[in-house]
Amino acid sequence: MCSHENIKLTSSEMASLWNDYMNHTHSICILDYFIAKAEDVEVLQVLKSAYQMIERMKGACKQLLQAEQVPIPIAFSSQDVDVNAPRLFSDTFSLMYVKNLSRAMVASSGLMFTMSTRKDVREHFKEFLSNATNLFDEVSDLLLEKGLYTRPPFIDPKKRSDFIEDKEYLNGIDLFSDQRFLNTIEISHIFANIEANVIGHTLTKGFAQTADIKEVRAFMENAGQLSEEIVNSLTQFLIGSQLPAPMASETQVFSSSHAPFSDRLMMYEITVLSAAGLSDYATSLATSMRNDLKRQYMDLINDTSKIAKKAERLMIDHHWLEQPPQQDRIIP
Repeated sequence: MCSHENIKLTSSEMASLWNDYMNHTHSICILDYFIAKAEDVEVLQVLKSAYQMIERMKGACKQLLQAEQVPIPIAFSSQDVDVNAPRLFSDTFSLMYVKNLSRAMVASSGLMFTMSTRKDVREHFKEFLSNATNLFDEVSDLLLEKGLYTRPPFIDPKKRSDFIEDKEYLNGIDLFSDQRFLNTIEISHIFANIEANVIGHTLTKGFAQTADIKEVRAFMENAGQLSEEIVNSLTQFLIGSQLPAPMASETQVFSSSHAPFSDRLMMYEITVLSAAGLSDYATSLATSMRNDLKRQYMDLINDTSKIAKKAERLMIDHHWLEQPPQQDRIIP
């Protein structure tokens, strides 16, 4: 069997581990606050399970980076979270956040696994993927048990398989009516994108009322408006197909103005959500067939890219954007 002892990390492996470490430290701060505020015992158990898993993966990630003498990111720490701050979000919202977080971790760990070459690094991300799927199961089961899981719409499909017979299908026109119903692939992506933006809208609302710096508060208000617009625009596609839109459960923000998180951490959260959104919209664009829906996703990619760029510029202005590893000399 090939040993990894004399094999350096590739740039892809280094990037994955570095980004992994950044995200883990960020998630730990968020979960630390949620745990401190949790009132429901079952919710607390899921939050602790998520925290412990991410803490383990952060430690393993740090060891791999240190072994290769890659500088450990400054990232985030207890200085970026105030667990004594008053409650800002409900227990139910914390569950919804963890569900969305575990969904993102499943996607990212799977990608990082396939981008890795060394066996020990592949094993690391394979374990992360397994842990992330287990966490998704755990939080989903609890949401279902509590009657809080928002399911995608049910449909009554046609009784037989068939081929598309007319190019007007791509224009959203049905042979027998003015507009064809969304197909299940289109529905699934619309639903997931609405759910993600409900989370984003709630977070930005809480961040806007607790951020210390005026610029950050204004940015959060703009980002929240975009999330609300995305939810409303995608909801219209479901309504047009006589389908119910997902209803957010317990996503209200409490009235506290005492910041539980540093402005830097809150801005980083938006960059993470924006990156996930851009990836989701690109996938949705590629798999949707109705041209009006494709145009909508192109607009969402453009609008989200602008918000992400504003976030990066604001973070650079305040010296908050940490630089990923890059080559600092020419290799002969």
